[in-house]
Amino acid sequence: MDSFEHKTLVTKPYDLTYSYYLSPRFNAKLDSAIPTLVFVHGYPDDAYMWEKLPYPIVILDILGHGDSSKPKEVSRYNYLQQANSIAQILDSEGVPDNVIPIGHDWGSAISQRFCLYHRKKCVGLVLLSLAYQIPSSEPFDLDEQNKATAGRFGYPQWEYWNFFTAPDAPRLMEEDLSRMYEVNHGLYPSNIPEEGGRDIWMREMFCTLGAMREYVAKQGKYKDFTVELKPYARDPQLKQRFIARMKRDGFSGPVNYYHTLKNNTMLEDERALCKRVEDKKIDVPLLYIGQTGDWVCRTDLMSDAKEQGLVTDLEEKVVEAGHWFLYEVPGEFSEIVIDWLKRRFPVK
Repeated sequence: MDSFEHKTLVTKPYDLTYSYYLSPRFNAKLDSAIPTLVFVHGYPDDAYMWEKLPYPIVILDILGHGDSSKPKEVSRYNYLQQANSIAQILDSEGVPDNVIPIGHDWGSAISQRFCLYHRKKCVGLVLLSLAYQIPSSEPFDLDEQNKATAGRFGYPQWEYWNFFTAPDAPRLMEEDLSRMYEVNHGLYPSNIPEEGGRDIWMREMFCTLGAMREYVAKQGKYKDFTVELKPYARDPQLKQRFIARMKRDGFSGPVNYYHTLKNNTMLEDERALCKRVEDKKIDVPLLYIGQTGDWVCRTDLMSDAKEQGLVTDLEEKVVEAGHWFLYEVPGEFSEIVIDWLKRRFPVK
């Protein structure tokens, strides 16, 4: 992203450094009549995944990734803390209250909560892969959630969390980064006739008991097996960027996002949002883009928020791709977002 200006800001109250990028002539282009786009990546990515979009933007490295701080304290990764830090970045750059957060994966979760905690700053919201996660006053129980989703979807949706939150997970992933790259970007067509050759690699790795650990550690059924990569993932530069970045940064920071929910470090923050229905509503224009090949962030999960009347102005799009569709079909992603922006936020 040579044309972007790279900056950092130490945010309060925890003195955490956030890395971010500004598009060319960013400050000169600030205008209260033109929305400011704030892109927030997910796990385990960094700000570079957004660089090809032809729009003036702020690009963030969330905690644990890129050049942002990688604190060991799990609670530092809480949504409220990160939302407040993002607000400090925007204030430091003089950004008007016209922000549209655009988040993928964990970046979607952070963007959702930023919109709830800093409503006055937001005029729209774009969620990629992960649908709106409704605040809950109940503690998160990983085992119970996996039992519930196994009954609802036919597989335990959050099974991979058991690996990511295991004490030895960062070490295992760091010892063989190529295997972790393959976990994320493999291609494995189903041999079940009813599934018509659909790619089920994400379901196999993320939603099958013990599978991710076995593949990363080359154990069990995956001891002598290497999955084929999706076409976009065969790009040696993409793989090398992932390996170099994770070799530098490690996984100890990124896995803390899973510990935050598993350990319920945000429970009181979530309960505060549940006191009034109005505080849980997304009341700005919302664009949701799901993917047919995402077995974890399912495209049908926005239905929960719709049924409860919590998304008042929603537009949904589904693309034929997997979870990392921004690499797989970047052109389609750009077309959908830019079309939505032009229709909902026309520049006069």
